[in-house]
Amino acid sequence: MRPVRGVWARALTGIAVATAGLAAPGEAHAQVAWDSPRLIGPESPGGLALYWLRSSAVGDEVDGAVATWALPGLGGSVIVRGGVAIDAEDELSGMGGVDLRAPIARHTDGQPLDVEWHAGIGAGGWAEEGGYVVVTLPMGVSAGRSWTSGAVWLAPYVSLGLALDLALGGEAPEDEFTVSPASDVGLDFALDPARRVIVRVAMSLGDRQALAVGFSFGGAR
Repeated sequence: MRPVRGVWARALTGIAVATAGLAAPGEAHAQVAWDSPRLIGPESPGGLALYWLRSSAVGDEVDGAVATWALPGLGGSVIVRGGVAIDAEDELSGMGGVDLRAPIARHTDGQPLDVEWHAGIGAGGWAEEGGYVVVTLPMGVSAGRSWTSGAVWLAPYVSLGLALDLALGGEAPEDEFTVSPASDVGLDFALDPARRVIVRVAMSLGDRQALAVGFSFGGAR
C-alpha cells in the first residue's frame, strides 16, 4: 500500500481541483463506489469521521479520503458522506451520498445481538465527456454487540445486503443496471470512557472490495 500520509495529502489536494475538472473534457476517470464500505454498525458513532479509503468496488483500485457526518439532532439516523479518490494514473474521481439507519432490535437475555436496518442513495465517478457516474442504492441489515472493559470499548459488527447500481454517461458499461450482494465487517473501538475519539475499521468483501480506516469525533450516538 502507498503511505497513508501521502494518500491523504494527494486526496485533499484533489478536492481543490475536482470542481475545475468537471468542466474539462478528457478520458474516462477512475470510479469509486460511495457506499463501500458501509461503515454502519448498530452502535457506530455519530458526529464527524474522517477515513483513508482503498477501493476496487467499481473498476480499478483507487485510494482516497472520505468524510462522514451524522446530522445533529436526529440520533445518528441520517448520515452524509463525500470524498475523492485517486487511481494509479493520478486520475481523480468524486463521490457522495446519504445514508438512513434505524434500529430493528436490541439485545436481550435471549437475543445477544443488536440489529439495525440501513439504506441510502448516492453516486461516484465523473459526468464529463468520456466518463460516467454510478448511482447506487444500497440496502441491508447490520448486526453486532459492544463490550466495555474499564476504559476500553469494542463494537464489532457485520452487515449484509444488496447494492443496486445504475451506470450513466458516455463510457458506461453495457450492463447499465446491476444488482450485487454486499457484505461488510467492521470494528469500532475507543480507549477512553467518554469515547471522544473512536477508531473505525471496516471492509467490504466479495465483488465490492473496499477498506476504510479512520477516526470518529464527537462520541457515541
